[in-house]
Amino acid sequence: MLRNKTRTASLFSTTLTIAIPLALQNLIAFSVNMADTVMLGQLGDIPLSASAQANQVFFIVSLAVAGIADGANVMVSQAWGAKDTARIQHILAYTYRLALGFVLLITLAAVLFPERIMRIYTPDPDVIAAGADYLRIVAFSYFFYTVTTVSTGVLRAVRTVKIAMYGSLISMGINVLLNWILIFGKCGFSPMGVKGAAIATVIARIAESIVIVVYLYTKENNLHIRFHTLLQSDKNVLGPFFKTSAPIIINELFWAVGESVIAATMGQMGTEVVSANSICSVMNQMATVFVQGATAATCVIVGNTIGAGKLDELPRQKRFFQTFVLIMGTVAGILIFLTCNFVIGLYDVSALAQEYATQMIWITAAIQPFSAFQITNMMGILRGGGDVRFAMFNDLIFLWCVTIPLGFLGGVVWKLPVWLVFCLMRFEKIGKSITSEIRLHSKKWIHYVNVNKKQKEGTI
Repeated sequence: MLRNKTRTASLFSTTLTIAIPLALQNLIAFSVNMADTVMLGQLGDIPLSASAQANQVFFIVSLAVAGIADGANVMVSQAWGAKDTARIQHILAYTYRLALGFVLLITLAAVLFPERIMRIYTPDPDVIAAGADYLRIVAFSYFFYTVTTVSTGVLRAVRTVKIAMYGSLISMGINVLLNWILIFGKCGFSPMGVKGAAIATVIARIAESIVIVVYLYTKENNLHIRFHTLLQSDKNVLGPFFKTSAPIIINELFWAVGESVIAATMGQMGTEVVSANSICSVMNQMATVFVQGATAATCVIVGNTIGAGKLDELPRQKRFFQTFVLIMGTVAGILIFLTCNFVIGLYDVSALAQEYATQMIWITAAIQPFSAFQITNMMGILRGGGDVRFAMFNDLIFLWCVTIPLGFLGGVVWKLPVWLVFCLMRFEKIGKSITSEIRLHSKKWIHYVNVNKKQKEGTI
């Protein structure tokens, strides 16, 4: 009994060591998003809606890049558990190449065809014009965001997490200051509105990328990564890399596209609905940063455990992580509910947008325990265990077969009340909680992702 308590205490300490810096990093990043929305919200519904809809492109970029990085991180976590640093460097090389190649295509599309892209998300000509101005500029930040995300991902997988927090802190300071100067025209500058917000974002992401890259290649002594290693290829890594990464990339990419479809649906429901959803999203992100940090820690720890061959520890880890995030999800829901009126009051939006935002936020607060539980099961335990295909199918089936059809039918065809449409689109959180738990009970989710099929035989 004493031994179990000691191991649980050690697991708790390890989780917090990884989760807290990651949570603070996410909190800083979401504080930047909130600062953007609050500042642009002072200009009214049009600028706020324009930036929110234009950032749907960044949402696709961020999820796709996260998918590529997360696929690599599963392999890196297990390789780190097996103390194979050479393999980690080859994994990182493939990750950079794939992520930057994808982002280059998206950047070109956003720079060359911003108006066409904005028409996907809204029919409002004023929102289209303002959003195109924002998108044309902010697209140049995607390259630097990608470098930062991939680099911090590999650092997280080897339990080096504080530098990402420091990078985000620097980025936040630059972004908020430049937002104030450029959006409102301070310190001798003319007011630039959404264009100013876009320029501030680009400069902030460049600064963050420089901080992370310099640290990775000069201070991270455990990995000994050098630029020339990124030009090398290892055929033994390529197969497992794509086998592990492909489902996660597909998952995140189609999830991003699906969320964009949802955004387009809300755009058809009116500018007030878009503004309300933007406010609700920022609140949800701010309140759940510690759940997300814990989920990332879960993925790393489970991956390290499997890589080290300590499979007997997994059931205890599963119980601990699930209990931990359920408590955190409940607390997050309470915080969202209690701060609802205060946060909405920060935005200079219409009374109708405020009413919609209140409804969305209350629903978001109510489902937080389910949301925390399913995301830790899916993105933490299952991904850390290498069960990326099930996670992909579970995510996409609920999104494309439940959330999107119900949202479109309810919001565009049937024209149901906004709160009811939002409920229909959030039902998937409960569904995924159930299906992911069933998968974990099957015990078919443990996979060694750094070995070939022949090597696996007789191992698991």
